Amino acid sequence: MTNKTVATQSLQKWGNSAGVRLPQKIIKAAKLSLNQELIVSLNGNSIMLTPLQPNNDLTLEKMLIGVTPENVHGEINLGADVGAEIIND
Repeated sequence: MTNKTVATQSLQKWGNSAGVRLPQKIIKAAKLSLNQELIVSLNGNSIMLTPLQPNNDLTLEKMLIGVTPENVHGEINLGADVGAEIIND
């Protein structure tokens, strides 16, 4: 798909926000899927939507690579239970 305008859409109120509906042909051409996260950025007066690429190779081992015995803290006492977090052991 080129950078040509293929549709004119209007900005509409959605609850307390505003939104623009994307035509199906744009969604298909950009290879987007429903519920896919998008980065919203500004380039001058242009609004850019960039798909956030999922990090499928992220594993627990990779997330914990920087954790060492020296930088792990113990339990933190936040005081007495005050509500629904109470657990009867």
